[in-house]
Amino acid sequence: MLTTILYIVLAILLLTTVFIVVRTIIFERSFGAVEKIEGVPVDDQQVAEHLAAAVRCQTVPLDEEGTPDPQAFEQLHQMLKETYPQVHKKLKREVVNGYSLLYTWQGSRPEHEPVMLMAHQDVVSADPSEWTHPPFEGTISDGFIWGRGTLDIKNQLIGIMEAAEILLQQGYKPERTILFGLGHDEETGGVNGCKLMGQLLKQRGVHLAGIVDEGGGISAGLVPGVRGVEALIGVSEKGYLTVEFTVNSKPGHSSTPPPQTSIGILARALTRLETHPMPTHLRRLRPLYHGIGKAAPITLQVAFANIWLFGPLLKRWLVPNPEMNASIRTTTALTIINGGVEDNTIPAEAKAIVNFRLLPGDTIADVLWHVKRVIKDERVKYKPVEGKFNEALPTSPSIGPAYKGLHTVIRQVFDNPPVAPFVMLGGTDCQHFVPVCDNIYRFTSLVMDESFRGLEHGIDERIPVEGMGKMVKFYAQLMQVWGTKEMVIN
Repeated sequence: MLTTILYIVLAILLLTTVFIVVRTIIFERSFGAVEKIEGVPVDDQQVAEHLAAAVRCQTVPLDEEGTPDPQAFEQLHQMLKETYPQVHKKLKREVVNGYSLLYTWQGSRPEHEPVMLMAHQDVVSADPSEWTHPPFEGTISDGFIWGRGTLDIKNQLIGIMEAAEILLQQGYKPERTILFGLGHDEETGGVNGCKLMGQLLKQRGVHLAGIVDEGGGISAGLVPGVRGVEALIGVSEKGYLTVEFTVNSKPGHSSTPPPQTSIGILARALTRLETHPMPTHLRRLRPLYHGIGKAAPITLQVAFANIWLFGPLLKRWLVPNPEMNASIRTTTALTIINGGVEDNTIPAEAKAIVNFRLLPGDTIADVLWHVKRVIKDERVKYKPVEGKFNEALPTSPSIGPAYKGLHTVIRQVFDNPPVAPFVMLGGTDCQHFVPVCDNIYRFTSLVMDESFRGLEHGIDERIPVEGMGKMVKFYAQLMQVWGTKEMVIN
Protein backbone atom coordinates (compact mmCIF):
# COMPACT_ATOMS: atom_id res chain seq x y z
CA MET A 1 0.00 0.00 0.00
CA LEU A 2 2.77 2.42 0.97
CA THR A 3 4.67 1.48 -2.17
CA THR A 4 1.64 2.26 -4.31
CA ILE A 5 1.14 5.65 -2.63
CA LEU A 6 4.83 6.42 -3.12
CA TYR A 7 4.62 5.59 -6.83
CA ILE A 8 1.55 7.80 -7.18
CA VAL A 9 3.30 10.69 -5.44
CA LEU A 10 6.42 10.27 -7.59
CA ALA A 11 4.28 10.12 -10.74
CA ILE A 12 2.50 13.33 -9.75
CA LEU A 13 5.82 15.04 -9.03
CA LEU A 14 7.24 13.87 -12.36
CA LEU A 15 4.20 15.02 -14.32
CA THR A 16 4.21 18.36 -12.51
CA THR A 17 7.91 18.85 -13.26
CA VAL A 18 7.42 18.01 -16.94
CA PHE A 19 4.44 20.37 -17.09
CA ILE A 20 6.50 23.19 -15.52
CA VAL A 21 9.43 22.59 -17.88
CA VAL A 22 7.22 22.50 -20.99
CA ARG A 23 5.42 25.69 -20.02
CA THR A 24 8.74 27.40 -19.35
CA ILE A 25 10.16 26.35 -22.71
CA ILE A 26 7.07 27.73 -24.43
CA PHE A 27 7.23 30.93 -22.38
CA GLU A 28 10.92 31.83 -22.65
CA ARG A 29 12.17 33.42 -25.84
CA SER A 30 15.43 34.66 -27.26
CA PHE A 31 15.83 37.23 -30.00
CA GLY A 32 18.37 37.16 -32.77
CA ALA A 33 20.28 40.40 -33.11
CA VAL A 34 19.19 42.92 -35.72
CA GLU A 35 21.80 44.88 -37.61
CA LYS A 36 22.67 48.15 -35.90
CA ILE A 37 22.22 51.19 -38.13
CA GLU A 38 24.21 54.39 -38.28
CA GLY A 39 21.10 56.39 -39.12
CA VAL A 40 20.79 59.88 -40.52
CA PRO A 41 23.64 62.33 -39.91
CA VAL A 42 22.91 64.45 -36.84
CA ASP A 43 24.75 67.47 -35.45
CA ASP A 44 24.29 66.80 -31.72
CA GLN A 45 25.28 70.34 -30.72
CA GLN A 46 22.87 71.92 -33.17
CA VAL A 47 20.02 69.75 -31.91
CA ALA A 48 20.94 70.74 -28.35
CA GLU A 49 20.73 74.42 -29.30
CA HIS A 50 17.30 73.86 -30.83
CA LEU A 51 15.99 72.12 -27.72
CA ALA A 52 17.46 74.89 -25.56
CA ALA A 53 15.58 77.45 -27.68
CA ALA A 54 12.33 75.53 -27.15
CA VAL A 55 12.94 75.44 -23.39
CA ARG A 56 13.19 79.26 -23.36
CA CYS A 57 9.57 79.42 -24.52
CA GLN A 58 7.81 79.23 -21.13
CA THR A 59 4.74 77.26 -22.20
CA VAL A 60 3.50 76.81 -18.62
CA PRO A 61 -0.30 76.79 -18.10
CA LEU A 62 -1.60 79.98 -16.51
CA ASP A 63 -3.96 78.07 -14.20
CA GLU A 64 -5.12 74.58 -13.16
CA GLU A 65 -7.54 74.49 -16.11
CA GLY A 66 -4.58 74.62 -18.51
CA THR A 67 -5.20 78.11 -19.93
CA PRO A 68 -2.26 78.71 -22.28
CA ASP A 69 0.01 81.75 -22.26
CA PRO A 70 -0.49 83.17 -25.78
CA GLN A 71 2.87 84.91 -25.90
CA ALA A 72 4.82 81.78 -24.92
CA PHE A 73 3.11 79.61 -27.54
CA GLU A 74 3.50 82.26 -30.21
CA GLN A 75 7.22 82.37 -29.40
CA LEU A 76 7.49 78.56 -29.64
CA HIS A 77 5.55 78.36 -32.90
CA GLN A 78 7.70 81.08 -34.45
CA MET A 79 10.84 79.29 -33.30
CA LEU A 80 9.64 76.08 -34.99
CA LYS A 81 8.92 77.91 -38.25
CA GLU A 82 12.34 79.52 -38.32
CA THR A 83 14.25 76.42 -37.27
CA TYR A 84 12.53 73.91 -39.56
CA PRO A 85 11.85 75.67 -42.88
CA GLN A 86 11.49 72.48 -44.95
CA VAL A 87 8.87 71.10 -42.56
CA HIS A 88 6.86 74.29 -42.83
CA LYS A 89 7.27 74.48 -46.59
CA LYS A 90 6.40 70.90 -47.53
CA LEU A 91 4.03 69.74 -44.76
CA LYS A 92 0.51 70.98 -44.17
CA ARG A 93 0.30 72.78 -40.83
CA GLU A 94 -3.00 73.22 -38.95
CA VAL A 95 -3.57 75.01 -35.66
CA VAL A 96 -6.20 73.28 -33.51
CA ASN A 97 -8.02 75.43 -30.95
CA GLY A 98 -5.47 78.20 -31.11
CA TYR A 99 -2.35 76.38 -29.89
CA SER A 100 -2.16 72.65 -30.70
CA LEU A 101 -0.40 71.80 -33.96
CA LEU A 102 -1.25 69.12 -36.51
CA TYR A 103 1.23 68.55 -39.34
CA THR A 104 0.45 66.33 -42.35
CA TRP A 105 3.24 64.82 -44.43
CA GLN A 106 1.30 63.49 -47.39
CA GLY A 107 2.30 60.01 -48.52
CA SER A 108 2.45 58.76 -52.09
CA ARG A 109 -0.03 55.97 -51.26
CA PRO A 110 -3.01 57.74 -49.65
CA GLU A 111 -5.04 54.54 -49.70
CA HIS A 112 -3.05 53.33 -46.67
CA GLU A 113 -3.94 54.50 -43.18
CA PRO A 114 -1.71 57.30 -41.81
CA VAL A 115 0.52 57.04 -38.76
CA MET A 116 1.08 59.72 -36.15
CA LEU A 117 4.01 60.75 -33.96
CA MET A 118 3.11 62.79 -30.89
CA ALA A 119 4.57 65.15 -28.29
CA HIS A 120 3.17 68.01 -26.23
CA GLN A 121 4.27 71.61 -26.10
CA ASP A 122 3.25 72.53 -22.55
CA VAL A 123 5.37 72.02 -19.44
CA VAL A 124 4.82 72.26 -15.70
CA SER A 125 6.00 75.19 -13.60
CA ALA A 126 9.42 75.36 -11.92
CA ASP A 127 10.74 77.21 -8.88
CA PRO A 128 14.26 78.35 -9.90
CA SER A 129 15.56 78.70 -6.34
CA GLU A 130 17.02 75.17 -6.12
CA TRP A 131 18.06 74.62 -9.73
CA THR A 132 21.71 74.39 -10.79
CA HIS A 133 20.78 76.37 -13.92
CA PRO A 134 17.59 78.48 -14.24
CA PRO A 135 14.78 76.25 -15.54
CA PHE A 136 13.86 78.41 -18.53
CA GLU A 137 17.27 79.56 -19.74
CA GLY A 138 17.99 76.45 -21.79
CA THR A 139 21.56 76.17 -20.56
CA ILE A 140 23.92 73.68 -22.25
CA SER A 141 26.58 72.62 -19.77
CA ASP A 142 28.51 69.52 -18.69
CA GLY A 143 27.17 67.49 -21.61
CA PHE A 144 23.50 68.19 -20.79
CA ILE A 145 20.71 70.50 -21.92
CA TRP A 146 19.16 71.83 -18.71
CA GLY A 147 15.64 73.14 -18.25
CA ARG A 148 11.96 72.48 -17.80
CA GLY A 149 10.64 70.33 -20.62
CA THR A 150 13.94 68.76 -21.66
CA LEU A 151 12.56 65.40 -20.52
CA ASP A 152 8.82 66.08 -20.47
CA ILE A 153 8.53 66.36 -23.35
CA LYS A 154 10.01 68.99 -25.61
CA ASN A 155 12.77 66.52 -26.38
CA GLN A 156 10.28 64.50 -28.44
CA LEU A 157 8.87 67.65 -30.02
CA ILE A 158 12.33 68.68 -31.22
CA GLY A 159 13.33 65.10 -32.05
CA ILE A 160 10.34 64.70 -34.38
CA MET A 161 10.81 68.05 -36.09
CA GLU A 162 14.58 67.62 -36.44
CA ALA A 163 14.22 64.15 -37.97
CA ALA A 164 11.60 65.35 -40.45
CA GLU A 165 13.75 68.33 -41.48
CA ILE A 166 16.75 66.07 -42.15
CA LEU A 167 14.70 63.57 -44.16
CA LEU A 168 13.12 66.35 -46.22
CA GLN A 169 16.57 67.77 -46.96
CA GLN A 170 17.56 64.30 -48.20
CA GLY A 171 14.51 64.16 -50.46
CA TYR A 172 12.69 61.40 -48.57
CA LYS A 173 9.04 60.90 -49.50
CA PRO A 174 6.91 58.50 -47.42
CA GLU A 175 4.50 56.07 -49.01
CA ARG A 176 2.20 56.26 -45.99
CA THR A 177 1.02 59.67 -44.75
CA ILE A 178 2.72 60.73 -41.52
CA LEU A 179 1.04 63.09 -39.04
CA PHE A 180 2.64 65.00 -36.18
CA GLY A 181 0.22 65.70 -33.31
CA LEU A 182 1.58 68.32 -30.90
CA GLY A 183 -0.90 69.11 -28.12
CA HIS A 184 -0.75 72.21 -25.92
CA ASP A 185 -2.37 71.13 -22.62
CA GLU A 186 -1.37 67.54 -21.87
CA GLU A 187 -0.24 68.42 -18.36
CA THR A 188 -3.82 69.40 -17.49
CA GLY A 189 -5.56 66.56 -19.32
CA GLY A 190 -5.45 67.53 -22.98
CA VAL A 191 -9.16 68.35 -23.11
CA ASN A 192 -8.65 71.56 -25.09
CA GLY A 193 -5.87 70.26 -27.33
CA CYS A 194 -5.52 66.62 -28.34
CA LYS A 195 -9.09 65.80 -27.42
CA LEU A 196 -10.26 68.22 -30.10
CA MET A 197 -7.57 66.98 -32.47
CA GLY A 198 -8.80 63.41 -32.04
CA GLN A 199 -12.37 64.54 -32.68
CA LEU A 200 -11.22 66.40 -35.79
CA LEU A 201 -9.59 63.26 -37.22
CA LYS A 202 -12.70 61.23 -36.47
CA GLN A 203 -14.91 63.81 -38.21
CA ARG A 204 -12.68 63.54 -41.26
CA GLY A 205 -12.99 59.76 -41.28
CA VAL A 206 -9.30 59.26 -40.54
CA HIS A 207 -8.27 55.99 -38.91
CA LEU A 208 -4.61 55.69 -37.92
CA ALA A 209 -2.46 52.61 -38.43
CA GLY A 210 -0.24 53.49 -35.48
CA ILE A 211 0.64 56.14 -32.89
CA VAL A 212 3.80 56.71 -30.85
CA ASP A 213 3.65 59.15 -27.93
CA GLU A 214 5.69 59.64 -24.75
CA GLY A 215 6.05 56.66 -22.46
CA GLY A 216 8.47 53.90 -21.61
CA GLY A 217 12.14 54.25 -22.38
CA ILE A 218 15.36 52.29 -22.20
CA SER A 219 16.76 51.78 -18.73
CA ALA A 220 18.55 49.41 -16.40
CA GLY A 221 17.07 48.13 -13.18
CA LEU A 222 13.48 49.20 -13.88
CA VAL A 223 12.20 45.63 -14.12
CA PRO A 224 13.02 43.61 -10.98
CA GLY A 225 15.30 40.67 -11.54
CA VAL A 226 16.30 41.59 -15.11
CA ARG A 227 19.94 41.92 -16.04
CA GLY A 228 21.14 44.86 -18.14
CA VAL A 229 19.00 47.37 -20.00
CA GLU A 230 15.52 46.81 -21.34
CA ALA A 231 13.24 48.86 -23.60
CA LEU A 232 9.62 49.12 -22.54
CA ILE A 233 6.76 50.03 -24.87
CA GLY A 234 3.57 51.21 -23.22
CA VAL A 235 0.65 49.34 -24.76
CA SER A 236 -2.00 50.72 -22.41
CA GLU A 237 -2.58 53.25 -19.63
CA LYS A 238 -4.14 52.87 -16.24
CA GLY A 239 -7.50 54.48 -15.70
CA TYR A 240 -8.13 57.39 -13.33
CA LEU A 241 -10.75 57.80 -10.63
CA THR A 242 -10.91 60.42 -7.89
CA VAL A 243 -13.56 59.83 -5.24
CA GLU A 244 -14.80 62.30 -2.61
CA PHE A 245 -15.76 60.81 0.78
CA THR A 246 -18.01 62.76 3.17
CA VAL A 247 -19.23 62.06 6.70
CA ASN A 248 -21.78 64.30 8.41
CA SER A 249 -22.57 64.05 12.12
CA LYS A 250 -23.88 66.21 14.93
CA PRO A 251 -21.41 68.95 15.93
CA GLY A 252 -20.65 69.71 19.54
CA HIS A 253 -18.16 70.70 22.20
CA SER A 254 -15.01 68.61 22.56
CA SER A 255 -15.63 68.30 26.33
CA THR A 256 -18.54 65.92 25.73
CA PRO A 257 -17.68 63.96 22.57
CA PRO A 258 -19.91 61.22 21.14
CA PRO A 259 -18.56 57.66 20.78
CA GLN A 260 -17.58 58.48 17.18
CA THR A 261 -17.05 61.83 15.51
CA SER A 262 -17.28 62.56 11.80
CA ILE A 263 -13.47 62.54 11.68
CA GLY A 264 -13.28 59.20 13.47
CA ILE A 265 -15.86 57.60 11.19
CA LEU A 266 -14.05 58.87 8.10
CA ALA A 267 -10.64 57.85 9.46
CA ARG A 268 -11.85 54.30 10.03
CA ALA A 269 -13.21 54.14 6.48
CA LEU A 270 -9.95 55.43 5.00
CA THR A 271 -7.92 53.00 7.07
CA ARG A 272 -10.00 50.11 5.80
CA LEU A 273 -9.50 51.26 2.20
CA GLU A 274 -5.75 51.51 2.65
CA THR A 275 -5.41 48.15 4.39
CA HIS A 276 -7.72 46.35 1.95
CA PRO A 277 -6.42 47.26 -1.53
CA MET A 278 -7.84 45.99 -4.81
CA PRO A 279 -6.69 42.44 -5.68
CA THR A 280 -3.48 41.75 -7.57
CA HIS A 281 -3.41 40.44 -11.15
CA LEU A 282 -0.01 38.82 -11.67
CA ARG A 283 -0.90 37.67 -15.17
CA ARG A 284 -0.83 41.28 -16.34
CA LEU A 285 2.98 41.11 -16.03
CA ARG A 286 3.35 37.97 -18.14
CA PRO A 287 3.66 39.88 -21.47
CA LEU A 288 6.43 42.03 -19.98
CA TYR A 289 8.56 39.13 -18.77
CA HIS A 290 7.72 37.13 -21.88
CA GLY A 291 8.95 40.03 -24.03
CA ILE A 292 12.16 40.41 -22.06
CA GLY A 293 12.76 36.69 -22.50
CA LYS A 294 16.19 35.33 -21.65
CA ALA A 295 17.32 38.66 -20.21
CA ALA A 296 15.35 37.56 -17.15
CA PRO A 297 16.86 34.84 -14.91
CA ILE A 298 15.59 31.30 -15.45
CA THR A 299 13.93 31.42 -12.02
CA LEU A 300 11.68 34.28 -13.14
CA GLN A 301 10.96 32.63 -16.46
CA VAL A 302 9.86 29.50 -14.61
CA ALA A 303 7.78 31.52 -12.14
CA PHE A 304 5.92 33.64 -14.72
CA ALA A 305 5.40 30.64 -16.98
CA ASN A 306 3.75 28.88 -14.04
CA ILE A 307 1.90 31.52 -12.07
CA TRP A 308 -0.63 28.85 -11.07
CA LEU A 309 2.09 27.39 -8.85
CA PHE A 310 4.47 30.24 -8.05
CA GLY A 311 1.94 33.10 -7.84
CA PRO A 312 2.11 33.49 -4.04
CA LEU A 313 5.91 33.75 -4.12
CA LEU A 314 5.81 36.28 -6.97
CA LYS A 315 3.25 38.35 -5.11
CA ARG A 316 5.36 38.44 -1.94
CA TRP A 317 8.35 39.53 -4.05
CA LEU A 318 6.64 42.19 -6.18
CA VAL A 319 4.14 43.91 -3.86
CA PRO A 320 6.76 45.66 -1.64
CA ASN A 321 8.12 47.41 -4.77
CA PRO A 322 5.77 50.43 -5.31
CA GLU A 323 6.17 50.47 -9.10
CA MET A 324 5.63 46.75 -9.51
CA ASN A 325 2.75 46.79 -7.03
CA ALA A 326 1.14 49.50 -9.17
CA SER A 327 1.73 47.33 -12.24
CA ILE A 328 -0.33 44.41 -10.91
CA ARG A 329 -3.29 46.09 -9.21
CA THR A 330 -5.56 49.11 -9.11
CA THR A 331 -3.92 51.38 -6.54
CA THR A 332 -5.50 53.39 -3.73
CA ALA A 333 -3.95 56.70 -2.66
CA LEU A 334 -5.33 58.88 0.14
CA THR A 335 -4.46 62.38 -1.03
CA ILE A 336 -6.58 65.06 0.72
CA ILE A 337 -8.42 65.22 4.07
CA ASN A 338 -10.35 68.07 5.69
CA GLY A 339 -12.33 68.29 8.91
CA GLY A 340 -12.62 70.78 11.72
CA VAL A 341 -11.31 74.32 12.25
CA GLU A 342 -11.12 74.62 16.05
CA ASP A 343 -9.39 72.40 18.58
CA ASN A 344 -12.34 72.43 21.02
CA THR A 345 -15.18 71.88 18.52
CA ILE A 346 -16.34 68.61 17.04
CA PRO A 347 -16.96 69.30 13.33
CA ALA A 348 -20.23 68.52 11.61
CA GLU A 349 -18.47 67.37 8.46
CA ALA A 350 -15.27 65.61 7.46
CA LYS A 351 -14.15 65.11 3.86
CA ALA A 352 -11.41 63.22 2.08
CA ILE A 353 -10.21 62.67 -1.48
CA VAL A 354 -8.93 59.29 -2.63
CA ASN A 355 -7.30 58.70 -6.01
CA PHE A 356 -7.48 55.29 -7.69
CA ARG A 357 -5.42 54.27 -10.74
CA LEU A 358 -7.25 51.51 -12.57
CA LEU A 359 -5.40 48.53 -13.98
CA PRO A 360 -6.74 47.50 -17.41
CA GLY A 361 -9.43 44.92 -16.73
CA ASP A 362 -10.74 46.77 -13.67
CA THR A 363 -13.54 49.28 -14.22
CA ILE A 364 -14.81 52.32 -12.36
CA ALA A 365 -17.85 50.26 -11.34
CA ASP A 366 -15.52 47.57 -9.93
CA VAL A 367 -13.72 50.15 -7.79
CA LEU A 368 -16.93 51.68 -6.44
CA TRP A 369 -18.24 48.23 -5.55
CA HIS A 370 -14.94 47.49 -3.81
CA VAL A 371 -15.24 50.75 -1.83
CA LYS A 372 -18.73 49.86 -0.65
CA ARG A 373 -17.75 46.30 0.27
CA VAL A 374 -14.65 47.37 2.21
CA ILE A 375 -16.04 50.35 4.14
CA LYS A 376 -19.36 48.74 5.14
CA ASP A 377 -20.64 51.96 6.69
CA GLU A 378 -23.72 53.75 5.35
CA ARG A 379 -22.69 56.91 7.20
CA VAL A 380 -19.80 57.36 4.77
CA LYS A 381 -21.03 58.93 1.52
CA TYR A 382 -18.87 58.86 -1.57
CA LYS A 383 -19.04 59.93 -5.20
CA PRO A 384 -16.66 60.34 -8.16
CA VAL A 385 -15.37 63.88 -8.59
CA GLU A 386 -16.74 65.50 -11.74
CA GLY A 387 -14.21 65.47 -14.59
CA LYS A 388 -11.76 63.35 -12.58
CA PHE A 389 -12.38 59.86 -13.91
CA ASN A 390 -11.78 57.75 -16.99
CA GLU A 391 -11.60 54.03 -17.61
CA ALA A 392 -8.29 52.28 -18.31
CA LEU A 393 -7.42 52.44 -21.99
CA PRO A 394 -7.66 49.41 -24.29
CA THR A 395 -4.49 47.33 -24.62
CA SER A 396 -2.86 47.66 -28.02
CA PRO A 397 -1.53 44.46 -29.60
CA SER A 398 2.11 43.47 -29.18
CA ILE A 399 1.96 41.77 -32.56
CA GLY A 400 1.26 43.13 -36.02
CA PRO A 401 3.18 45.47 -38.32
CA ALA A 402 2.96 48.66 -36.21
CA TYR A 403 4.39 47.01 -33.08
CA LYS A 404 6.88 44.93 -35.03
CA GLY A 405 8.18 47.96 -36.91
CA LEU A 406 8.59 49.98 -33.71
CA HIS A 407 10.18 46.99 -31.95
CA THR A 408 12.76 46.57 -34.72
CA VAL A 409 13.64 50.27 -34.92
CA ILE A 410 14.31 50.38 -31.18
CA ARG A 411 16.71 47.44 -31.48
CA GLN A 412 18.40 48.91 -34.58
CA VAL A 413 19.08 52.31 -33.03
CA PHE A 414 19.86 51.27 -29.45
CA ASP A 415 22.02 48.19 -30.07
CA ASN A 416 19.59 45.32 -29.54
CA PRO A 417 18.08 45.71 -26.08
CA PRO A 418 15.25 43.31 -25.16
CA VAL A 419 11.94 45.02 -25.92
CA ALA A 420 8.73 44.29 -24.02
CA PRO A 421 5.19 45.69 -23.58
CA PHE A 422 4.00 47.17 -20.30
CA VAL A 423 1.15 49.22 -18.85
CA MET A 424 1.80 52.94 -18.32
CA LEU A 425 1.12 53.97 -14.73
CA GLY A 426 0.46 57.61 -15.69
CA GLY A 427 -1.64 59.19 -18.43
CA THR A 428 -0.84 60.72 -21.81
CA ASP A 429 -2.64 62.46 -24.67
CA CYS A 430 -3.08 59.02 -26.26
CA GLN A 431 -6.41 58.65 -24.49
CA HIS A 432 -7.96 61.11 -26.93
CA PHE A 433 -7.13 59.00 -30.00
CA VAL A 434 -8.59 55.65 -28.94
CA PRO A 435 -11.60 56.14 -31.27
CA VAL A 436 -9.31 56.55 -34.31
CA CYS A 437 -6.46 54.10 -33.61
CA ASP A 438 -6.09 50.51 -32.42
CA ASN A 439 -2.29 50.50 -32.29
CA ILE A 440 -1.27 53.13 -29.73
CA TYR A 441 2.22 52.90 -28.27
CA ARG A 442 4.07 54.98 -25.71
CA PHE A 443 7.84 55.10 -25.99
CA THR A 444 10.40 57.80 -25.26
CA SER A 445 13.58 57.01 -27.20
CA LEU A 446 16.07 57.81 -24.46
CA VAL A 447 18.48 55.69 -22.42
CA MET A 448 17.97 56.51 -18.74
CA ASP A 449 19.57 55.34 -15.51
CA GLU A 450 18.73 55.95 -11.85
CA SER A 451 20.01 59.54 -12.05
CA PHE A 452 16.98 60.44 -14.22
CA ARG A 453 14.41 59.22 -11.70
CA GLY A 454 12.05 62.04 -10.66
CA LEU A 455 13.55 64.69 -12.95
CA GLU A 456 10.55 65.02 -15.29
CA HIS A 457 8.63 67.36 -12.98
CA GLY A 458 11.44 67.83 -10.52
CA ILE A 459 14.51 69.97 -9.91
CA ASP A 460 17.35 70.10 -12.47
CA GLU A 461 15.44 68.45 -15.32
CA ARG A 462 17.98 67.75 -18.06
CA ILE A 463 18.85 65.49 -20.96
CA PRO A 464 22.26 64.42 -22.35
CA VAL A 465 23.28 66.14 -25.56
CA GLU A 466 24.20 62.75 -27.01
CA GLY A 467 20.78 61.41 -26.02
CA MET A 468 19.05 64.07 -28.12
CA GLY A 469 21.12 63.07 -31.15
CA LYS A 470 20.08 59.44 -30.69
CA MET A 471 16.44 60.51 -30.39
CA VAL A 472 16.61 62.25 -33.78
CA LYS A 473 18.06 59.10 -35.36
CA PHE A 474 15.27 57.03 -33.80
CA TYR A 475 12.49 59.22 -35.18
CA ALA A 476 14.09 59.42 -38.61
CA GLN A 477 14.34 55.63 -38.79
CA LEU A 478 10.78 55.17 -37.48
CA MET A 479 9.43 57.60 -40.08
CA GLN A 480 11.19 55.63 -42.81
CA VAL A 481 9.88 52.29 -41.51
CA TRP A 482 6.34 53.33 -40.56
CA GLY A 483 6.25 55.46 -43.70
CA THR A 484 6.21 52.34 -45.87
CA LYS A 485 3.01 50.60 -46.80
CA GLU A 486 4.16 47.50 -44.84
CA MET A 487 5.29 49.46 -41.71
CA VAL A 488 8.01 46.84 -41.13
CA ILE A 489 11.53 46.22 -42.37
CA ASN A 490 11.65 43.59 -45.11
